[in-house]
Amino acid sequence: MSEPATRAPLALNFHKMNGLGNEIVVVDLRGSTVQLTPADARAIAAAPRSHFDQLMVLYPPRRAGTDAFVLIFNTDGSESAACGNGTRCIGWLESQKTGRSNVCFETKAGLLDVTVEGIDRITVDMGEPRFAWNEIPLAEPFHDTRGIELQIGPIDAPLLHSPSVVNVGNPHAIFWVDDVNAHDLARYFAGRSPLAL
Repeated sequence: MSEPATRAPLALNFHKMNGLGNEIVVVDLRGSTVQLTPADARAIAAAPRSHFDQLMVLYPPRRAGTDAFVLIFNTDGSESAACGNGTRCIGWLESQKTGRSNVCFETKAGLLDVTVEGIDRITVDMGEPRFAWNEIPLAEPFHDTRGIELQIGPIDAPLLHSPSVVNVGNPHAIFWVDDVNAHDLARYFAGRSPLAL
């Protein structure tokens, strides 16, 4: 029986950034022949220095008028089609590099236009949100995705329940509460980002 081939650990330069609480690691592979794999993403996420919520990997542009093709990994090595907070981070870096306030990236969710007015004023056009249950996607049909049957905590006394769901390049569940500080989000979502539920 043969063992699968493994390669030596990668030595990569990266930027560690923060987008509204999301830990973002950016690896720019434009000008490199390296292709990151899901196993690479998991290894990068496992290291304390490079832990991330999303890994933004920049490859050479595939389409004219774009600055890069971006592959986005979650900590488990799965891919995300888009990440608004991560795109704000790479938008800032690209704006600093090029001197332009408008940049554009291609992702699996499509083209994302970024406008950089300052470090605290970076906007991303995430495109048209998708609300249909099968476009989010959900495991079962819900005709009204403004409030689906989902809860966190005991069935007879849920801590959070009935979120709205939407896909803006990646699926989001939004739990509506009167006071976010009244909820122990770190406990509710131990081991995963509440922004990526």
